[in-house]
Amino acid sequence: MGGIVAAGLILSGCGVSPPTITLDDDVATLAVATWSSSTNERTRVEVNGEDGPFLTTDWQGAELAHSAPLLGLWAGGKWSARVVSEAGDSSVYVDFETGTAPTGMPSWTTSGTPGWEGYLLTGVVAEPGWALILDEWGRVVWYKKAQGRHRVLRTRLREDGQGLRFAEIEAAPVTETSALVTVNWDGTELSRHQVDQFNHDFVDTPEGDSICLVTDVRPGRSGADVVGDAVVRVDNEGNATPIWSTWDTWEVPDDSELDGNTWAHVNALDVRAGGGWWVGMRNLGGLVEVFEDGSVGRRLGGPDSAWSFADPADQPKFQHQFQFIDGGVVMMDDRDPASGEDSRVLELKLDDIAMSATAAWSWHHDPPLSIVTLGDVDRAADGSTLAVFSYAGVIDDIGPDGELRWELQTSLAAAIPYVVRVAELPGVTRVR
Repeated sequence: MGGIVAAGLILSGCGVSPPTITLDDDVATLAVATWSSSTNERTRVEVNGEDGPFLTTDWQGAELAHSAPLLGLWAGGKWSARVVSEAGDSSVYVDFETGTAPTGMPSWTTSGTPGWEGYLLTGVVAEPGWALILDEWGRVVWYKKAQGRHRVLRTRLREDGQGLRFAEIEAAPVTETSALVTVNWDGTELSRHQVDQFNHDFVDTPEGDSICLVTDVRPGRSGADVVGDAVVRVDNEGNATPIWSTWDTWEVPDDSELDGNTWAHVNALDVRAGGGWWVGMRNLGGLVEVFEDGSVGRRLGGPDSAWSFADPADQPKFQHQFQFIDGGVVMMDDRDPASGEDSRVLELKLDDIAMSATAAWSWHHDPPLSIVTLGDVDRAADGSTLAVFSYAGVIDDIGPDGELRWELQTSLAAAIPYVVRVAELPGVTRVR
């Protein structure tokens, strides 16, 4: 940790001391508050920004000593913090300033007014790559640089709230040194598990394991290597257990039907209600249910789709991330720029009685964007949608009325990978 900004001294008559604020040496946006209390009341820290009250920590018990990371601050910000008790006692304010963000990190610009409040857990596909947390104004509030030429494709909160886990993917068609990295809020690595052939995405389980997508390379019909795909379970010791492979379910096509030497090109993963996972397959134009025992269920899109498409234009093509919603699914449908098609957000209505799929809504960026690979969506409870045009470095916030209300863009030639949107960060609450 970095220098101490202020040391707390118990103030006569109030029972709470001002916090000691310690700035982190490696994460310029991170400040940690420590304080003590001689009262029998719970206490917490309140932080003001230049525009007034900004955030509070969670209430802490009546113990003497406390510590809490002040998550959600941005670099170069001026802040003040105090300790308050539930009885209404308060310390004096302590002023502090967060540090300067490192050079080489992309900056972000926004236009319009965001219709949401909170944070995006994401990353940067560039050299170097970064795991990032952005607020709704495009300000970086946490970061961690990836090793070497690795990209960060997925970032998630740890179940214990003490940091993050992210997918650090080697910049190569077939990955060999990619890793699932678990870090604390101060950026120190709790674990780095090399996952053989790790690619694209992972989700965590309530048991503490991670379900990961990996490539599965085997000889094809001609004897040449073909890149298939698999799902594996990685435990907290880094041991990987196979769950399912494309080779288990389908016969590999003839070489002439492959996109280069790539087969299904599995690229996206989400938890399935009731158990198992939905897996996105870019080159097969659809999604498939995969269960813990390695069996597969229904497919949506592509050959053998369980839902029929009356209009071929409603079929997804080269889709990436997706989200199942009530009565359907919304996805980033990359389409095929070689055929003059631009990328779109596609919402499909799924009729589970007639087993039909129809386009309920679609949205194209203006001017059109063709992102070729990656891409993500996030549908909120109010019906608004975040659309992540990854390789264009653009995120759009589309209101329930279908109108663009906010846009974020990168300042450098860096792609935005998948995102996780959260309203709050662990242990703190924004004052809104």
